[in-house]
Amino acid sequence: MNLVKYAVLLVGFVLPSVSFALAPPLRQIDAFKVITVEGEDMPWSLGLPIEELSLAAMLDGVMEPIPFQIDEYNQGGAVYFDGWHVPMAGTAKLMDPTDKLLFLFKDAGERKTERDQYDGELLAEIITRDRDGVERFVYLVRNSRLRSDEQYVRYSAEIGLVETDFYSLRYNNENHLKWDDFRYNNYVGERPLDSMKLRFDTGILTPITDTELNNDQMIALPTGEIIGPIRTTTQLDFNMYLFGMSIIELSMQIYHYPKYVMYDVRGIIPVLRRKLLVDPSLTMSLDANQLLGASIRTASGPKAAGVVDGKIDENEQLMIDTPFEGDANWIWVSSKRNLDILAFVDYLGDFNEPMGLLLEDDLDRADPPEFFPGQQPNLGYHVQSFPMKGFLGFVVSIFLTDGFEGEGEPEDFAVYARTLPELEIRAM
Repeated sequence: MNLVKYAVLLVGFVLPSVSFALAPPLRQIDAFKVITVEGEDMPWSLGLPIEELSLAAMLDGVMEPIPFQIDEYNQGGAVYFDGWHVPMAGTAKLMDPTDKLLFLFKDAGERKTERDQYDGELLAEIITRDRDGVERFVYLVRNSRLRSDEQYVRYSAEIGLVETDFYSLRYNNENHLKWDDFRYNNYVGERPLDSMKLRFDTGILTPITDTELNNDQMIALPTGEIIGPIRTTTQLDFNMYLFGMSIIELSMQIYHYPKYVMYDVRGIIPVLRRKLLVDPSLTMSLDANQLLGASIRTASGPKAAGVVDGKIDENEQLMIDTPFEGDANWIWVSSKRNLDILAFVDYLGDFNEPMGLLLEDDLDRADPPEFFPGQQPNLGYHVQSFPMKGFLGFVVSIFLTDGFEGEGEPEDFAVYARTLPELEIRAM
């Protein structure tokens, strides 16, 4: 699953009217955006062996290979994994319309000239335009012997450790829904995020027999990994257990990017299983550690921020009481210690259930699984109901940055953080 595609794609053969020999530096909010180009928008590459394709850009006046990856997708719209039950959408190892080319915005460079030579055959020029209209260029190349050795995301499947230049996250080997450790490199203080928490509340047959499942009964185990320089994708088998028996089985993919993490959950719960569940609801949250003094804003809350201080203040209560409306559901936390967190939920398919805010601000209350007592804060989403039939799917995105200072109000950068540059792709 990719970021929601705001980009306008213009495929044509007209040279852009404005270009810059040396573009100004990208803003922090733009630099590590992952640019995704659909295979169908590069018709000149279709049918070619993926291993023959690569990317290059003009960096400091010289054509150089840049990090990239091409991921193949399944018929359900997720990254394809061999052995998983969803078939591939195209042909293995050949560039298909459903395949996706990924690179970082910051690696686009100035425009090449005819005298700038490079190994291999140039197939296409990919032009990016930021919101100021500044153009930067990347080149799709065939049969080049040159490859970048830069790895923006490092992953060890054996120990469940993800590392980037900005954060590290270690998963529990027996359940990837449990975090054993999270670090943010520039954060001033000890471990800022304690754990990820899931709660599934339902009656069994009747609303009187209320049952809560947590991370101990909801278990996700990896079945495959795709490790690339731009992102790492892990395929997991996600089961909810009741009395030792799996009552719900879903597909989960976790995407790790240089500055954000995405959890993609989807599946179809059999009708007979759903009939066992009465008034089910789900909460998904991050429990932070000692973020005292941090500010909280939400898409549906007041303009004034809530403050983490060990008790629910007036602004925090207003956020809790006001449900989210559709895809306007961002949550922003500023630690004021070189870590801001921005989260979104995107529903998939026809799954479009009411959703509210989960917010706990308490110095002492214990709520396992966690390493540090207290909810300071525990913050996330409450999906208040589930349909009795059909598809269930959602994506939770968590953006991490040193800070969004200078990017306007939270309602501005919350949208812009997911807005991709305009793209134009031109055959060479």
